[in-house]
Amino acid sequence: MSRFLAGAALGLCVATGGSIPVAPPRLPDALPPPRAFAAPPPAAAADSDGARDTVPDERQFFMSAARVAWRYVERQTQPSTGMINSVVEYPYTTVWDMASSLAALYCADQLDVVPGEEYDRRLRALLGTMQRMPLFQGRAPNKNYSTERATMVDRDNRDTERGTSVTVTDLGRLLVWLKIIAKTQPQYAAAADSVARRFDLQRFVQGGYLYGQALDRSGRLQPYQEGRLGYEQYAAAGFELWGAAARNSLNLKHNAQDVIVHGIPILADRRRGEYLASEPFVLAGLELGWYPELRNQAWRMLAVQEARYRQTGQVTIASEDALNQPPYFLYYSVFTDGRPFVVTGPEGQSSGNLPRTISTKAAFAWHALLPSDYTWLAVQSVAPAAGPGGWGSGVYEADRMRSTGAENINTTAVVLEAALFYLRGRPLIEGTASH
Repeated sequence: MSRFLAGAALGLCVATGGSIPVAPPRLPDALPPPRAFAAPPPAAAADSDGARDTVPDERQFFMSAARVAWRYVERQTQPSTGMINSVVEYPYTTVWDMASSLAALYCADQLDVVPGEEYDRRLRALLGTMQRMPLFQGRAPNKNYSTERATMVDRDNRDTERGTSVTVTDLGRLLVWLKIIAKTQPQYAAAADSVARRFDLQRFVQGGYLYGQALDRSGRLQPYQEGRLGYEQYAAAGFELWGAAARNSLNLKHNAQDVIVHGIPILADRRRGEYLASEPFVLAGLELGWYPELRNQAWRMLAVQEARYRQTGQVTIASEDALNQPPYFLYYSVFTDGRPFVVTGPEGQSSGNLPRTISTKAAFAWHALLPSDYTWLAVQSVAPAAGPGGWGSGVYEADRMRSTGAENINTTAVVLEAALFYLRGRPLIEGTASH
């Protein structure tokens, strides 16, 4: 990789045991001038068998990061169900987290981080639980479950037989991962297929859009259109993989508008309530591959974050992430409802007291997908988030030597996905969402 910078030159040392000590990141004395963004960077080169021509030191860096990530799976899996806690020592999970659990197991197996027999045991246990767990109104997974009992729980984490809701964004990610396993590992195809076939997917597609469902305070079922630019297309790709096409949700430009952020043109959603963050774009690139329009949006998303760094000196990698303090979850967006680089809580609340963070998972994903000096600086910056229990969600922008903590399955999964993508040089399945 021509843009690779030696770890020693940037103060990063990759230890053979999997820990990643790091010296305080240093900014250059003078920031380089903004460069033109008239054309996207070239796609990563691959040789004839699809494998990327990797740099040995950087290969070891990604493998060490993957081993750190696996620590979380080892410590946070519930033996009774095979489910993995969404956040450290928090025995509950969302459907999105279930998908990340499948991703973490699969990628660890492909990277030989976990022995084959152990992977088989863990994956069969998790898929078996998904085959048996109760569904919301018998149609699709409830939003939240107990990882200890595989029971549906409400917002207060109390067991409920009725359930509370179905979020199609989360379900779309689960469908992506069930298809990856079914398509690439025939020995688990029947189990993955039986999980997906439990879901009445067409019920959640109306007028070409994805619609979630939730019980209101009076117990009545209320549908609601779910998803904004990025998240909407990623979720719809998952539905399409299993034969439920939401054409308007799949179309990147159907509800898009052109905006300028830090001098760079990108697409944003014309509807309110958007979170234009790194997450869905990097997941689509790692797992499904970018079609041209989506790739164009993705590299501009990264360019905007680099532009903020060039203008402010602050390393910027914005995504959704867990936090070890109230409100315990943040959406850090490149653009939200007309404003750039906004931080909001899980219910959309915005406050000047909410911290900005540099996202571990997004840093690794961007560096695997669109490697540059800037993305290498980004992964160097999140190195303090590595710990004995896995990867913290990131580091604070205001103090890059202080981890946010909140080790979680989503960060774990994306770090493992990034490592696998880096070594292979291609997405996990291709040609399945070329819209």
